[in-house]
Amino acid sequence: MSERPDHIEPGGSSSAADADPSAMAQELDQLRQECAEVQSLHEEAMARINELTVDAEIAHLEFEQVFDSVGDPTWVLNKEGEVLRINKAFQALLGLDSRKEALGRKCHDMLSCADFTSDQCPLVQVRQMKRVEMEMAVPLGTDAPIPFLVTAMPLIGLTGELIGVVEQLKNISERKRFEEALQKANAELHQLADVDSLTQLPNRRVFDERLDHEWRRMRREQQPLSLILCDIDFFKRYNDHYGHQAGDDCIRDVAACIGAAVRRPADLPARYGGEEFVAVLPNTTAEGAENIAQTIRRQVHALGKEHAQSDASDCVTLSLGVATVIPPQNGVAPEALLQAADAALYRAKETGRNRVTAADSIVPTPSGHPA
Repeated sequence: MSERPDHIEPGGSSSAADADPSAMAQELDQLRQECAEVQSLHEEAMARINELTVDAEIAHLEFEQVFDSVGDPTWVLNKEGEVLRINKAFQALLGLDSRKEALGRKCHDMLSCADFTSDQCPLVQVRQMKRVEMEMAVPLGTDAPIPFLVTAMPLIGLTGELIGVVEQLKNISERKRFEEALQKANAELHQLADVDSLTQLPNRRVFDERLDHEWRRMRREQQPLSLILCDIDFFKRYNDHYGHQAGDDCIRDVAACIGAAVRRPADLPARYGGEEFVAVLPNTTAEGAENIAQTIRRQVHALGKEHAQSDASDCVTLSLGVATVIPPQNGVAPEALLQAADAALYRAKETGRNRVTAADSIVPTPSGHPA
């Protein structure tokens, strides 16, 4: 039997030899349990990763289907304007055989629109981190530019920074055609409301509005306002003798003469009613108004339209009354000017017709017209 050493050399160990076998067994069991738990957690993590991967693939597949189902051209760009994703509608708009042809290319290389390279570019404006809507005319091929409503929305990264933009183009050609048709219809309605259908001169309603407007303006500026009121001589006889169609033609011809003579932008020739016409002449003196009236009279006479039933001439003629005033500040109404021109016209008829007669004075007429 060998002798037991009296001491243990440094660096040696007696724990393994002296360890309790039952304690070692417990440690081994604990290690096995911990390993089993780690293995279980690992398996759960892998299962979750696989589940998330499948969910991500499904979500990606669903997104692709939804993205392609959008009827309007839509694409995703990075901050540099390079195409990251494009749907089938945009592919068709650009006439591409494959969507891969667009990936990585600059958006303005494929859509040659000046706005896409200026401050009006949606990519520039969306940097303010807000949704942008604007109308753009985009040239495609040799056809006329197509109007689009461009909607741009910021693409936000995980940390809240701008990483790109989602743009959608909606063709608004039909809406534009409708708007143009509506504008045309409104213009035609305005024309019907403001223009005499027979003579194409402004009608009585427009004359009333313009007279009131110019009266106020000339009163503020203290400048003369003149009015010419004229009437086709013996027109009822003309109408009865030559017929209504000839009467309408006569009225149109006289209206053309008046329109040609009253041609300054601020002047207004108008049909007053029946065979009567009127002209509003702002910033026009009495002498200037009489000269215009004489021009109208001579041009109508020069038409040489036969009028066998006239006592004034063997052709169609006009009688004209002219009135001029600097509108006073004492509440006199613009009707006073019209009354004075009408009185002058009456005297022209009484003294032989086919002449111009000027009003002697403007008779003040109290009025409730606002200042």
